Amino acid sequence: MQTLVRQVMVLATVLFLVGAASVLAQEQSATSAVAQGRLVRVDSTAKTLIVQGAQGQMTFRYTDETKVSGSQEGVAGLATMAGARLTVHYVKQQQDNIATRIEVQSSAQEEQRPKQ
Repeated sequence: MQTLVRQVMVLATVLFLVGAASVLAQEQSATSAVAQGRLVRVDSTAKTLIVQGAQGQMTFRYTDETKVSGSQEGVAGLATMAGARLTVHYVKQQQDNIATRIEVQSSAQEEQRPKQ
């Protein structure tokens, strides 16, 4: 009986370690990257934004942890900034691009204003 209990404990430990190694491997496989382009639109329901860059359009998901600079209202403020130049820092998780930081470089309205 003690042998059976010991074998079950060893098996449980091995399974736990294999699971933990799998989670660590997935986290490490999430590669970070940067994309630049113009904001096409924000979908607040789906929590996505589309950016038109040199390589075409890219879709990014954002979360409550996504940091935004250059927009006083965070991601919600981006909804009114179509055409703004952005730099998006993101990680690739399976098929999704998850925005970790969004930097607003300038808005389309700022670029159209005559310089004095």
